[in-house]
Amino acid sequence: MATETEVPVSNEEEVCSIIGKAVMDLSMTGQPVNRATLSLKLLSMADNDRDDERVLLYWIARRALSQPRSLSHARC
Repeated sequence: MATETEVPVSNEEEVCSIIGKAVMDLSMTGQPVNRATLSLKLLSMADNDRDDERVLLYWIARRALSQPRSLSHARC
């Protein structure tokens, strides 16, 4: 059984996980899920995180939304 404290195998998996969490957060609050709302949610998540490495992953996730080919080999 996986827990939130387990470290994913790769940054690509972590980015996929971050995007998934953003989608879930938006869905649970009844907000539309699209590129614009996801990008804003990821920005908000980055602003609230103090871990510099995770903040970088939020920015990578935002870039992946605007340039899907940047993570085309990852399976989210």
